[in-house]
Amino acid sequence: MMSLTSFSGLGKSTWLILSLVFLLSCNRAQSGTEQTLDYDAGRDYFPDKVSLQYAKNFSVSYHKNYKVVRTNAQLSSWEGNGEEAKEDIVVLVQRGTPAPALTGDLKDATIIQIPAKRVAVNIQNGEVFLNELGLSDNIVAVGGAVSYDDSIREKVINQELAQVGYSWHRPANMEVLLEEKVDLFLMNLSNLDFAEVLDRSRQLGIPATPVFEWSEGNYLARAEWIKFYSLFFNAEARADSVFNEIVEQVEEIRALTSTINVNDKPTMIWGYYSGDDRWIVHRNSIEAQFMRDIGVLNILEDFSRPVRNEGESISSEELLTTARNASHWMIGDIHSESLPSENYMKNFNSWSSGRLYHNMKRSKPEANAFDWYGRAIVRPDLILADMTKLIYPEIDLDHKLYFMDHFDKSMKLPPETSQSFYN
Repeated sequence: MMSLTSFSGLGKSTWLILSLVFLLSCNRAQSGTEQTLDYDAGRDYFPDKVSLQYAKNFSVSYHKNYKVVRTNAQLSSWEGNGEEAKEDIVVLVQRGTPAPALTGDLKDATIIQIPAKRVAVNIQNGEVFLNELGLSDNIVAVGGAVSYDDSIREKVINQELAQVGYSWHRPANMEVLLEEKVDLFLMNLSNLDFAEVLDRSRQLGIPATPVFEWSEGNYLARAEWIKFYSLFFNAEARADSVFNEIVEQVEEIRALTSTINVNDKPTMIWGYYSGDDRWIVHRNSIEAQFMRDIGVLNILEDFSRPVRNEGESISSEELLTTARNASHWMIGDIHSESLPSENYMKNFNSWSSGRLYHNMKRSKPEANAFDWYGRAIVRPDLILADMTKLIYPEIDLDHKLYFMDHFDKSMKLPPETSQSFYN
């Protein structure tokens, strides 16, 4: 029997809930083995299946009435407490059918009944993945009150949706997950310091699975996690349709610039000012892939370096030495500090020519809501289309700028935002 002493930091109300739910969780676990009278052992309960093209950090196999989903990622401690490889297995069992015996490599697996009905997510792009699948109504709890989606944000403010805490801010709130009776917690897990929350959730009978979309090193691999989300709702057909459309759009945009002679390719850098004479720039990252795939030469590109999607820090002196002649600059970012003086900036060709851009077009600073961390993860095809429209005005591309736009030198950085993540 699990000892509740491991939850010594919880309040009185949570203690009461934990005591009650401990018995309920046993019933919940047992319900996973119940079956309907018309269960057909020979039937394939999942006629719609997905196969993966790009994603490396999850896999799925189908077995008549259940799916085996494996996830993996290298987790690092944000407090500097090392790193650890995390692997996880969940067995998704069709409701009303028997669960398989958890033996062999499934002995430590977690059983989750599907399709899920009451779902919690703890990151903005999780909301978008579910929205793309037509499953927004299944969401009963989100990370907090900074969703770009007005409907979701207003429901949080009006307490119609619960708040579990954002994955990048704090561990998930167990009390909320229990009160909302979630039957699926799609837990974005990127901080090793929060890894124990996954185990605690399961010990309390909360069906939870880790989400490692962030760990993918390719933008189409990240977007393909829509298929991962679909597995828990038997929505594979919809996921395939959405993702195939994204891939088709990406390939069409790549083709528009694929024939540009290397000597004619425009040069570019992507980086924002982080203060104290330091810049965060992209050498080997998903942003660097975007530049490559629309046919521009990233002056700072170095794909031999470790992948750093968050970017790398360099000095103002080094940036000026290496990138002053870049013809284009993605300079505007919500994390940027106020830019250096005109005396410094005027040394860059892109600054003098005005070929400057930002990725904050879908921003609601008053709500601290930025879709660059939501839909941009799910729809990389729109990012490529934006960049192509901005950098190649001579190309007749039927596209309205979505995430990006021209950067006005008078634009205030950083944008003034609300500091409240939670209502």
